[in-house]
Amino acid sequence: MTLEEQLKTKKIVRSPVTEQEVSVPLSFIVDVQEEREDGVHFIIHPLGHSGDTLDFVVNGNDLKAL
Repeated sequence: MTLEEQLKTKKIVRSPVTEQEVSVPLSFIVDVQEEREDGVHFIIHPLGHSGDTLDFVVNGNDLKAL
């Protein structure tokens, strides 16, 4: 899964107002793992929802998947 695909992931919830099922974007947790010579290693995972955990290193605005 790519970061873009993960960020586009939606979940189905029931609206408390209309009681209809609606599709909403997920929230994510970003957790810094360590500072490295080549940048900061972090993971991103859906918050309160099962899903893929992705690993990246970021240096400035340059992002590299691990």
